Amino acid sequence: MSDSPSNKQAPGFIWLLGVFAGFAVLGSVLTKVFSDERPDPRAAERSANLAEISKSQNEKLAKMGLEKGKSAARLSSSLETLKKLAPSKSNMVVPGSPTQLKQAATPAPATAPATVAPSPAK
Repeated sequence: MSDSPSNKQAPGFIWLLGVFAGFAVLGSVLTKVFSDERPDPRAAERSANLAEISKSQNEKLAKMGLEKGKSAARLSSSLETLKKLAPSKSNMVVPGSPTQLKQAATPAPATAPATVAPSPAK
């Protein structure tokens, strides 16, 4: 005789899922009832700022000759100009690199000793 799995655990699991779903529904209803949607007191100021910023950005883009969907030629010519520039040497030193280790190994340049001013007599 083969042992068949017990079906007695399934109703408990279903009840547990039902309890979780009930709490979710209850929480949703309580949130809807007790949440007050208050209007933002600064909404007018924020929309005015957004309009001002959008206008300024559009003016600057027009001044640069860039338009949405029509700027590919201008950007490609800028890319070609950048490719033609000769690379320059960077002054950045990566810690632990051979350059940094060489710089750390060289002694610091000698400086003149500081002169001490005589203190005034009392």
